[in-house]
Amino acid sequence: MVFPVPNPVDIQGILGCPDEPVHLATGGFKAVYRFVGADGSLEALKAVFIPPTTDGRDQSLREQIVARTRREIQVLSVCKSPYLVRLGSFAVSLQVIAGHEYLLYSEELLPGASLVAWSPPSPEALYELFHCLVQVIAELARHGFVHRDIKPGNVMATGIEDRPFVVLDLGIAFNFQGTSLTHGGRGPGTPVYMAPELLLPDYKHTIDFRTDLYAAALTVYSLATGSHPFAPKVAEPLYTTAMRIMQVVPVPLAEARPDLSHRFCRIIDRCMKKKPALRYAKLDILERDLGEVSA
Repeated sequence: MVFPVPNPVDIQGILGCPDEPVHLATGGFKAVYRFVGADGSLEALKAVFIPPTTDGRDQSLREQIVARTRREIQVLSVCKSPYLVRLGSFAVSLQVIAGHEYLLYSEELLPGASLVAWSPPSPEALYELFHCLVQVIAELARHGFVHRDIKPGNVMATGIEDRPFVVLDLGIAFNFQGTSLTHGGRGPGTPVYMAPELLLPDYKHTIDFRTDLYAAALTVYSLATGSHPFAPKVAEPLYTTAMRIMQVVPVPLAEARPDLSHRFCRIIDRCMKKKPALRYAKLDILERDLGEVSA
């Protein structure tokens, strides 16, 4: 669905900032702008389009968009890992712009770029990346959340010494204590980075932090090898890709990257096991093993 992108001048009037915000990107139902926050730092203003209600289906979509936006803000409000993006100075607000409704809120604007084109990563960079991702997963799990969409496009390489990698986009985070935002079928997210259990109709009964571990390990594996073990080179039906995710066992990482620590490679291979029970059952054990890699 194509939605009306708010004019930066209208955004400026709502924010009350001295300079006109700069439109950065548009995707899905969201437009993103750069602006200068109250403390002088750069922030990212997100304008989430709320579609009007014309029938039952539109009402369901509207409710889901609002719920996911508020879920993301909830997660970022309680989870405080340095490797998670932080909320900005503009609190969530429902606004009418040019006759259309939007949820507006801001996050910090991070330097750097996503990992989509990040190559070739050194062993040290890969170790650090996975460490940061595990810390995020652990923080989310402590508060009852699963990210569900960890992938290179949702991780920023910032160049910040104490925050080298930062995870973004928690709009489809799963809350164990909350109300489900989806109804049956496979889970939402990016298919090629989904853990096998997310492709099953009853995924809500099996999902936990190990689902994020799988996606984090697959992200590291894909970046380390320069190719995705399940993504096709040419377009193919989603069910074909899903079958590959469910059945194909990737080449062990140590064979593809012999310069990496074999202990580290075994950790990544284990986190990418098809069955959650074969991955790490406790994050403290995983963190201990990672500590031995860096030692």
